[in-house]
Amino acid sequence: MAQAQHPHPAVILVLKSLMVLLLVFAAAIQIWLLPAISADFAADAPEFAYLRIPYLIVCELLMVGFDAALIAIWRLLSLVASSSVFSDAAFRWVGLIIGCISFDTALVIGLLAHNLIASLGPPILVIALTILTVVGTALTLLMIVMRGLLAAATAQREELEEVI
Repeated sequence: MAQAQHPHPAVILVLKSLMVLLLVFAAAIQIWLLPAISADFAADAPEFAYLRIPYLIVCELLMVGFDAALIAIWRLLSLVASSSVFSDAAFRWVGLIIGCISFDTALVIGLLAHNLIASLGPPILVIALTILTVVGTALTLLMIVMRGLLAAATAQREELEEVI
């Protein structure tokens, strides 16, 4: 029987390094960029200034969901590196990723609904929020399929281990 191929440790190291970079960028966005953008928005459109804090909170929550998903992906990469991806721990991390994407998608749907009802932003904002809703829904469904594949692969691996 052929030996299963595992990703080269350097690939996992590069991926984790890129994820650290993403987390640093996400932190910078959360700490500096989002508050600055919301302040500029409130100054440029004083009639909507009352939405500054609620929208800032929603955007910060979106970033928290992104950060949590990155951490879950990090943990999955660690499981891959230790050849234990076919374990109950992997299901927890995949479930967290699904939850994060679903959470962020629900927030985007809320923003879209509010923008459609209140007619707040330009049409490009509605288009962008609609695209993000479709992408979030597609990613959630994709991760559900991937969790199913993980379950099938785990079951097959357990059966093979029993036979061997």
